[in-house]
Amino acid sequence: MEAWVFWLVLGVILMVAEILTPTFFIFWFGVGALAASLVSLYLGVYVQIIVFAAVSIVLVFLTRRLVQNWESPRKIHVEEIAGKVALVIETIDNRKGTGLVKIDGDVWRAYAEDDDEVIEKGEHVKIMKVEGAHVVVKRV
Repeated sequence: MEAWVFWLVLGVILMVAEILTPTFFIFWFGVGALAASLVSLYLGVYVQIIVFAAVSIVLVFLTRRLVQNWESPRKIHVEEIAGKVALVIETIDNRKGTGLVKIDGDVWRAYAEDDDEVIEKGEHVKIMKVEGAHVVVKRV
């Protein structure tokens, strides 16, 4: 197999593998392999390996901070949730232990303030308080 074909195939495989991982790390090695593929048309195998390693490492270090900013989770301030209105996306029934609400795009486990109350899917509720990983709600 020609060297340029090897590097090209390796580059494509690494870029496709990136789709299966959430890290945005393998992609840069795919770019390095494509650079080595171009170099392989004119230069020897040692230069190809050096180009592959250099391009990959430089891209990883130059873009790591940018990628970390993209990957950082959105911070939720719990105190801001209390008092907001949410949409019930799963019927809230404390006795059955069911209930989900959607607040500003986030899904939370929900319990009704009144233990006997059942709040149906599609209704709107007010968030009374946050207790751990769930919210206590009452019908609007």
